[in-house]
This record gives sequence, C-alpha cells and structure tokens, in this order.
Amino acid sequence: MKNPRLALSGLIPIVAGVALFLYFQSHQEGASDPAELMRTVGQVAGALAGLGLGLIVMAFFIRPAGRRR
Repeated sequence: MKNPRLALSGLIPIVAGVALFLYFQSHQEGASDPAELMRTVGQVAGALAGLGLGLIVMAFFIRPAGRRR
C-alpha cells in the first residue's frame, strides 16, 4: 500500500454508509412509505460505500505528495 492515509480516509464513507443504513432501518416506522425510504437510503449508503472502496483501491496506486522543507 503506497498511501495509508488515503485508505484510512476511504473507511470513513464506508462506516458512514453503514451507520446511515442502520439508523434509518430502526427509524422507518414514521415514514409514509417505508419500502421507498429504505430503497433510497440503500442507494445513498451504497454510493458512500462505493466511494470509500474507490479511495481504498486508489491508495494502492497513488503515492503521497512529497514533504516541503
């Protein structure tokens, strides 16, 4: 792994997506259409997880910038 900071920052959207999904799964009873709510939340959580996965994959190919003196 060339850039561990980028990989760590990829974990943040994945955790946020899972937390978002679990939060709305437990609070869906107030919605007028719970199935549509979970479909939308699942798409958003999947997009966040995909973004995080993309960052983790990029961490294997991108080197960190050099330090300035």
